[in-house]
Amino acid sequence: MTAVSAGRAANVVLAARTSPDAAVLVVALRGGHWPYSCGLASTVRRLAPRLSAHGAEVLLLAAETPRAREAIAALWRLPFRWLPEPAVETVARQLGAWDEASARTLDGLGLLGPDGDWILRQDFDDPGGAGSPEAVLTALRGAGLRPLPAPPPAGPALPVSAGTAARRHRGPVASAAERTAVESDRVGVRDPGHVTAVLRRALAAADGLARSLPPSSPAAAKAERTRLRLALYLRAVQDLVPAPGPARDLPG
Repeated sequence: MTAVSAGRAANVVLAARTSPDAAVLVVALRGGHWPYSCGLASTVRRLAPRLSAHGAEVLLLAAETPRAREAIAALWRLPFRWLPEPAVETVARQLGAWDEASARTLDGLGLLGPDGDWILRQDFDDPGGAGSPEAVLTALRGAGLRPLPAPPPAGPALPVSAGTAARRHRGPVASAAERTAVESDRVGVRDPGHVTAVLRRALAAADGLARSLPPSSPAAAKAERTRLRLALYLRAVQDLVPAPGPARDLPG
């Protein structure tokens, strides 16, 4: 598969739009295995109506297989399209969201204007970094673009975790949601229930660290940024976890 040159990368991003006048928010993800990627993607999903209202479409980017991308979109309920695979590395490099050692994408956001110039690029790989989704909205307001139709709603939350579905799946009879969960387990995509547990632990640790450091120190400021980022992610990912219900065994 032929790679896309740096000069053509913006054109590839713009060509993926459904509206010729839209800006594009490119969401780079480490991958389905990474809990913080789920947090970032879920935060953007919650912002999607506001992004559309200010003239931006959303495009996902990750160095993942097609099966993994399908599982990410289904399990994390992302109603967005993916950047064409040949352009992934080039666009990720332009965002500063490419890791040379692992040849994989990192978490990040990039806002590409309708003219093909980057309006904003933010690193989200460091939880204590300065990146802010609200900065994207501020930049869009300043661009004065025409509003777009709201994105389609995401699918319903899956009724069981991937691990639970894999344990219960003993034969060919399974719901579509359970088959999706089993496939997500197979390709290494994190279940939102597991991500929620990881984020809660990380948030508790960040909160404790922030309170233990001298208030005016740079370390305390970074710990507070980490705490706020994790709290933002946790609120968004919790939307993906259905209310607990009675266990149901599949027939057979």
